[in-house]
Amino acid sequence: MAGPGVHRSLQFSKHLVDCNYQPIVLTIDMPGIRAAHYPTDSTLLEGFPESVQIVRTPYAQPSKWIKLLNRLRVYRIFWAILYPIFWEKMALWPFKTLKTAKQIVSEHKIPLVYTTSGPFSALILGYLLKRSMGIKWVADLRDPYTDAYSWRFPTYWHWLISRRFETWILSKTDHLIVNTEAVKALYLQRGILDAQRISVIGNGY
Repeated sequence: MAGPGVHRSLQFSKHLVDCNYQPIVLTIDMPGIRAAHYPTDSTLLEGFPESVQIVRTPYAQPSKWIKLLNRLRVYRIFWAILYPIFWEKMALWPFKTLKTAKQIVSEHKIPLVYTTSGPFSALILGYLLKRSMGIKWVADLRDPYTDAYSWRFPTYWHWLISRRFETWILSKTDHLIVNTEAVKALYLQRGILDAQRISVIGNGY
């Protein structure tokens, strides 16, 4: 997988190894990456620490149905009606992957899970692991969710529900990382978390 967000998590993993941590990366498999039409760049793995285990799980979205709905030009109807399924490409992946994630946490006695978003559905996996396994959860946001100009919603009511979801799930994190002071100020202004639970780590390596 490639893209600006990938570089951020890639470098985080390298730096964690340098700081004597042993991360395990959980992500989607290559068929899933292709099905979701994510860009790829295999050269990014060059120089990646061999000690870091990468676990890949299947993409959970109904890709064939989505293609059919788009071909029939009715996808937007289903997008609005079945929004929890279609709100983003990885919407079902946290639920499909939870069993594997719990096994990894148990086997390696992992005390903390780190999620990076978008995709924002990764927040769901972080929350479910924290709740079910009793571990700490640090969420990294590369962009805001409902305040992002590039994010589309079927209707105002979908946006409003998503905004309440965003407020609720971010309040469940043990710590939140954002990439700019402006995003930190945004979440502080909204009262989602206090300043001690939000850190800024900028992009650029």
